[in-house]
Amino acid sequence: MSGPIPAHIEPRRLIDRNIVLNGTVPADRMPRLSALLDAPAGDVQVELSFARDEQGLSTMHGHYQVEVALICQRCLEQVMVQLDSECDVAFVGSDEAAKNLPGYYEPVILDEDKLDLHALIEDELLLALPAVPMHPMDTCQHPPGYEPDEAEPEEEAEKPNPFSVLAKLKRDT
Repeated sequence: MSGPIPAHIEPRRLIDRNIVLNGTVPADRMPRLSALLDAPAGDVQVELSFARDEQGLSTMHGHYQVEVALICQRCLEQVMVQLDSECDVAFVGSDEAAKNLPGYYEPVILDEDKLDLHALIEDELLLALPAVPMHPMDTCQHPPGYEPDEAEPEEEAEKPNPFSVLAKLKRDT
């Protein structure tokens, strides 16, 4: 199926049919992500594959792509960052079942039959944000008003040796 990705789904139905969803989610439907951006983002490209794995676990493989505007922490100007995130999720019914999952699956505990898919996608994109967004070093400029510190560091030879007193005591004995 392709088109807009629905906000809520029933994962078990999609898994039983091995459904693949391709489509978009408007970034403005993700308030936590939008609050961190310097400018509104476009639509998030989403591909979701629902299936049962070889162990019979209910799974979803997700791939998400969007370009977002962040603030460069070096020059304080806008930098465009391409977010490209993938995740493998296993749907379980309890914390105990989540503990028994293989390590390559992220557990999603389903209390009801419905899942807030947009919130799950938003969580994955938040995890994909860089901790310190920056332009490449060769294209980054200093912010206006920046003045480099031109003071020369003192030479090591000018500093007194803290052990010279011990050397003097050693000579005196």
